[in-house]
Amino acid sequence: MTDEPESDSQQPDPQAVKSSVSPWKITSWICCLVIIGSVLACVVIAAMQSEGLKEVKVTALDAAAEPRDHDIPLIRQKEALPDYELLIITQDLIGYKLGAKPNTSATEGLVWKLKKPIGIHDIIGIRLQDQDKLLSDALVEVPFSRDPVVADNYRFEFQTVYSAQVGLESFFQTPIGLAIAFAFVIAVLLILVNYFNLDFN
Repeated sequence: MTDEPESDSQQPDPQAVKSSVSPWKITSWICCLVIIGSVLACVVIAAMQSEGLKEVKVTALDAAAEPRDHDIPLIRQKEALPDYELLIITQDLIGYKLGAKPNTSATEGLVWKLKKPIGIHDIIGIRLQDQDKLLSDALVEVPFSRDPVVADNYRFEFQTVYSAQVGLESFFQTPIGLAIAFAFVIAVLLILVNYFNLDFN
């Protein structure tokens, strides 16, 4: 009579091996992928929207067509010149005033430099107006363009710059940017919960 071979007690149980990967570990892997994907998406979208407006030049084509405070000859001709003011209008309907250039003709070109670039994707219009103490008079409004824009008696020229700050601000102002940021935060929280072995049940 032969003895039956004893089973190897050290052989791992396949079921135990399968169950060794906990749901929390799988969740952590998924969260890591979400975080990596969020960072990559942020970089790509921010790079696409990183171009910002840094300078605007406005030139009057005909001095006779410029607005004047009065048409009386030989009397305070310098003070009669327009007080040009530039306004940048963004998608949230906020107007950024770039300051006025009082008593100045624009026939030789007037330049406004922005202290902080504004993303071109956020700009819906650039308005030239004649400043007044009570209410400024709008002269002409044009959209942003990489090419010079001529409207009425004025030519607009724009200069842009690429800025990481502009790209990030534009990214987080978009719905997809907010969704990615939300997913990023949730993924980080889940990883922290797994790390500290918190049990919410």
